[in-house]
Formats: sequence, structure tokens, C-alpha cells
Amino acid sequence: MEKNYSELTLRAIISGLFVGCLIGASNITIGLKIGWTFGASITAAVISFAIFKMLSGALKRPYSAKENLITATAGSSAGTMASAAGLTSSIPALELIMREQGQPILTYGQLILWGISIAFLGVFFAVPLRKQMVVIEKLKYPTGTAAAETIKAMYASGVEAVKKAKILFYSAIFAGLFKLMLSIKPLGLGRFENFSFDDIGLVTWGILGLGFTVLTLGINLSPMMIGAGILIGPKVGWSLLGGSILAWGILTPIIHDMGLIQYSNGVTIYRDALKWILWPGVACMVAAGFTSLGMQYKTIGRTFTSLKKVTAGSGKTDLEEEDDAPDPFPMTWWFIGMAAATVLTSTLAYIYFGIPIWMGVLAVILSLFIASVAVRATGETDINPVGAMGKITQVLYGALHPGHIPTNLMAAGITAAGASQAGDLMHDLKAGYILKVSIRKQVITQLIGVVAGVFAAAAVYRLLTAAYEIPGEEFAGPAVVAWHIMAKVLAEGFKSIEPSALWAAGVGGCFGIILTLLGKVKSIAKWLPSPVALGIAFIVPAVYSVAMWLGAILTYICNRKNPDAVDRYGASLASGLIAGEGLMMVVVALLLILGVSWV
Repeated sequence: MEKNYSELTLRAIISGLFVGCLIGASNITIGLKIGWTFGASITAAVISFAIFKMLSGALKRPYSAKENLITATAGSSAGTMASAAGLTSSIPALELIMREQGQPILTYGQLILWGISIAFLGVFFAVPLRKQMVVIEKLKYPTGTAAAETIKAMYASGVEAVKKAKILFYSAIFAGLFKLMLSIKPLGLGRFENFSFDDIGLVTWGILGLGFTVLTLGINLSPMMIGAGILIGPKVGWSLLGGSILAWGILTPIIHDMGLIQYSNGVTIYRDALKWILWPGVACMVAAGFTSLGMQYKTIGRTFTSLKKVTAGSGKTDLEEEDDAPDPFPMTWWFIGMAAATVLTSTLAYIYFGIPIWMGVLAVILSLFIASVAVRATGETDINPVGAMGKITQVLYGALHPGHIPTNLMAAGITAAGASQAGDLMHDLKAGYILKVSIRKQVITQLIGVVAGVFAAAAVYRLLTAAYEIPGEEFAGPAVVAWHIMAKVLAEGFKSIEPSALWAAGVGGCFGIILTLLGKVKSIAKWLPSPVALGIAFIVPAVYSVAMWLGAILTYICNRKNPDAVDRYGASLASGLIAGEGLMMVVVALLLILGVSWV
């Protein structure tokens, strides 16, 4: 008779943390480039399965499917710390203001403590909601369900998983070496990283006196951007392309010709134009987020109904109890953990950012309700509306503590982190429900992943901020810009905006609202651009948007010819391209800090 071994093993945890920390490192780089980060659970599951499959002859006992899910949970928890700790949004936005005011930025230790405290809140937010959302209502949680089905498929046919892991590994090696070659100055290949008409001798071409290279119109030959394009799909790809042409090919030459911006004769006009051009883009994204959240009023209503049921008791039948995953998380542990995370978060908020203790506690309480909405939204649609919720709470805290930028940034950061981490854990708990993995052990694994992940993510973040200007041309930081702008407007009012840019922001906001409303009309929805993608295209250099469009279109073409291959291997290829270049960028940043002359 086969022994019933525990799934919470050292090998499962270590393999998950290894992959999760690598994905978290690449999420820092891509998050600061384009404002999006990607999950690590399925990648961690596939890679660890392939490794242990190859080592199966040396193992004392087989690497089980339940262990694999623990690995995936550790990987997703560590990988999501790039966004959950605010390292691609609220933290760099705050540090941008600190630098403007001549204040010292946060230390590495402060980043770690803050990241752990707010991410722990998200984990504990999810625990009491699990039964209602996963067991009783059986919400879909598409990513979690996909992780469980992937694990099932791997254990039915292990050959497929090994192929996926090899594709991911080889694509990561290629992307890393490609980035390294472009970074070695003596080779002189760096000038081809951004390719435009100027590179084929058509330097006289341009728009209203500005050349294509100056306008950043071209294509960034970046495996990371191509990989991101593979994942985002054709609709978002076309939206990025259209937005980049509108922002950098039409509006920027016009406002320059009108004298609304001045070109300072740099390599590109990006920095000069961004001060104006970002306003319609950010307004489009924020307005679309608010509208989308408002349209989910039924989801919000169901959330509060669920919270009442959680408070009153789930009322589950014995049959539902038997159907549930085993080993619930002890509520005594939950109360202790929740209290400790609340005290730590509100205390650190006061010490680091000057946020009154009562407001820190209020932020935690409000975050619980907003995380509940996020957990339901991601369960129903696979989309976690963290961005819109962060902006809403920025407005609230800005009103409660007027003129104090750290409050509206970092109190809202608590909300965003709670929603992000709670949504991430709920996907893992959904997979655990399907595979009948210990609830308690999954939550413990998530907490371990938070601690390990924030050490890696904060280290990478500090390396990049030491080597590059953020936001800047290399790392445009769309989410950073959006948080920074909202904070400045709440503190200083609209007088800080150039009048013509304010009008453009109004137009962008209206456009975001209209697109979101029309997106609910099924007959035309597929033909409409994504307002979020349009907004991002106004913030990042056009070469990035074009590169992601290329990745999306190439994937679309391949999908029409061989949809099975794209479905099976596309995500692995994309993940490898993103991780490979992302990790090499960390290496290059380290070399720059060390003063190496050839990069």
C-alpha cells in the first residue's frame, strides 16, 4: 500500500521559490518597462516537473502532483511580489517625489519589511473568503483552474511537460545572450536595438520636421517585448500599435509644431513630449478602470452578500465538507496573523511615511473590503482590478490627508497589495480545491513565498534604480507614471497641468469611458481597441508598443496555421523570452554599478 506523504516538502518549496524568484526578477524589469507583470504558477509547475522527471531515477520517492501544486503556490507567491510589494508602481512613484524634494529614498531593509507586511495582509484577507468563493459558489478562477488542469495533464503524459520546459529554457538562453550581445559596447550592436527607417538610410523621412528615430517610431528588437506580445493577444497588440501611432506619430509632431513642447535635441523627443502626451493616456486608463469597476456593481453587491455569509457562517452541508480540500487553516492562526500584519503595516506606515496610525488601520480595514471585490472579480473574469481600486483609494486618502503625497500613495499601496496578493492566493486555493491539497499547507507556502520573493524583488529593484533612471527611456514605468500623476494632482490640484494637456486629458478620459461602455456590446466589442493598452502606448516609447504588436501578430498568424502548437508551447516560449532578457538586464545593471566599461 502506497504511503500518504506530505505535499509540503523541502524540495517542493525550494524548486518553487527558485523559479518564483527568477520570474519575480523578470517581472520587475518588464513591469517597469510596460506596466504589466505575469504569473509564475504554471511556469513553476512545468519547470519543476521537468526537473524532477529527469531526476526520477535518483529520487527516493516520486515527485507527486500535490507537491507540484505546492511548488506552483510558492512560485506564484514569490513571483507576484514585484507588483504586490508596490515595486512597479507606488514605491517608485513615491521615490520619484522623494528625489524631487531632496529626501532620502527607502533602504533595502525598509522595502523588505514594507513588502512583507502588506503582502501578508493580502494572504490573510483571502483565507476567510475561500469557502464562500471557491467551495460554495465555485467561482471559475481561470488561472487557478488552468494550473490544476496543467498539473493533471503533466502527470498523465510527462513528455509534454519536458518539451515545454526545454522550450522555456532554450528561449531564455537565447533572449539572455541576445541582450548581452546588444549591451557589449565594443561590438557596436546596441544601435540596432531600436530599428527604424533611419537605420536603412531614409534619414530625410519624418513628420513635421521630426525624424522617425526622434519620435521613437520603429521597432525594439527585444525578445522580452516579443514575448509579452505573445501573451497579450492580437486585440491588445493592435491597440498598442494604434495608440503609439496616434501618440508619437500624430500628436507629438503636432504639439511640437504648435510650440506646446520644446525638443531639447536629445537622441529622442520622448522625455520632452512625455510631459504633455502622458496626460490623455493616463486619463484614458484611469477613466476606463473606474468605468469598468462601476459596471461591476453586481459583482460588488455579491461580494458584500458573501461577506455577510462568511461572518454568519458558511452553512455548508456535510456533503460539501467532504468535497472540500483537507486540513483547513486554523482560525486562531488567522486571528494572530491578521492582527500582527495590521499592527506591523500601520506602524511602518507611520514610521516610514508619516501616515497617522488611525489612518493606517483604516487603510487595512478598507483594503479587506476592496480585496473582497478583487477576489470575486478575478474569480469571475480572471482580471484583478487592482489599478482602478488603487486610484479610487488614492482619491479617498488624498481627501482625508490633503497635501500629504506619501499618504495618498502608500495608503493606496496597502489596498493594491492586499487585492493583488489575495487574488493570487485564491487562484492557488482554487487549484488546491481541485487537486485536494491541504489548505493550511498552501497558506503556509504562500507566506514563505512572500518572504523569499520580496528579498529577490527588492534586490533587483534596487539594482535597476541604481543603474537606470526610472521612469526613463529604458524603463518607462507606465504604472509609476500613473500613480505619480494622481498623487501630484491630489496634492497640488489641476493648476500643475499645462492647460492644453488638461483638455487632452479630458478627451482621453471621455474616450476611455466610451470604449469601456461600448465594450459591453458583443456585436462590436471585438473591433474596439483596449483603452488600457491605448493608454500605455501614450506612456512608453513607440518602439516598445510596435514590438509587442509584432509578437501578438506573429502569434496570431501561427495560431491560424497550427493552433495546437501555439496553445501548448506559446506560453512557455513567451515566458522564456521575458525571463531570459529580464534576468540579463539585472546582470547588465550590476555590471554598470560595478563600473565595467564595456557595457
